[in-house]
Amino acid sequence: MTPGQEHPDRSTTVVVPCYNHGRFVRAAVRSALDQADADVRVVVVDDGSTDGRSPGDCDACRGPRVEVLHQRNTGLPGARNVGAAGARSRYVMFLDADDWLLPGAVATLAAAVEAEERAGRDADLSHAFGQQQLAELGRGVWRVADWDPVLLMITNTQPVTCLVRRDRFEAVGGFDESMTDGYEDWDMWLRFASRGWRGVRVRTPVYVWRRHSTDTMVHRAIAKHEQIYRRLIDNHWALYDRLGHEAAVRSNVMLRRFDANWIDETGYPISHQVLYSVRESYERMTAVRLHHALRRWIDRLPRPIAAGVLASLALMRRFAPPPKPVGRA
Repeated sequence: MTPGQEHPDRSTTVVVPCYNHGRFVRAAVRSALDQADADVRVVVVDDGSTDGRSPGDCDACRGPRVEVLHQRNTGLPGARNVGAAGARSRYVMFLDADDWLLPGAVATLAAAVEAEERAGRDADLSHAFGQQQLAELGRGVWRVADWDPVLLMITNTQPVTCLVRRDRFEAVGGFDESMTDGYEDWDMWLRFASRGWRGVRVRTPVYVWRRHSTDTMVHRAIAKHEQIYRRLIDNHWALYDRLGHEAAVRSNVMLRRFDANWIDETGYPISHQVLYSVRESYERMTAVRLHHALRRWIDRLPRPIAAGVLASLALMRRFAPPPKPVGRA
């Protein structure tokens, strides 16, 4: 922002990739269009959906500020790159089709960038990020940590829905389109860190991660964690070579802090094994198994019907009598 500029440039292209999530995409697009104090345009990318409805749901979003693209399936990183390719805005933002932005998200993140600019601390700034609110099968808020390159080498500390300076995004070549198994956003943050760039955090939720299934890309990536993490190290060897000592020390200190150093022949921390056994017993309880089965059934319902069922269940819980204390008649 230049001196005397009263209205900073908050132009933003929100890229919404969609693969078989057409039932959610309109809510995601609407949340972007409803952003105040920002010039927002949306690009929806139907990434070769195969469910028979998502291409039409994406087309239904088309409007004066919404472009819809259709392509053969290339995977999430490729779809995001295609959506950002024609952007002329100052910022790009990536919003998955089954998530949505909270009101004021773009303005809040842009204000954080502008504060850094006014203070003359923007030369190494690449993006602004905030907290992630969880919904449906998820609960609570992910209170993300401040930007920390060493911690980022150990675990992904950045939600994908950030406000990214477009010139920074283009300078690193966008997402690595070969990383279709996951962690493609983590890979990009490491590229930012390798260049000495940083993100600035705001301490409020800016978007909602709708965890509506137990089979998500995150879960599939975790199943291949070691394989993909090794690839991240290979991709960013210069960074790990330079800061690897600090990352190793930080990892060990974290194990100690979390009481996870004491490991037996099972390979698991002894202090945590009791917790694992309690969790397994809990998951085997009939009521818990019925609850999971009910949620899976609700997930398969059309969205309006599912919303009605969830609202009815919430109402029943609200007026149900409290359980009797254990040991009392």
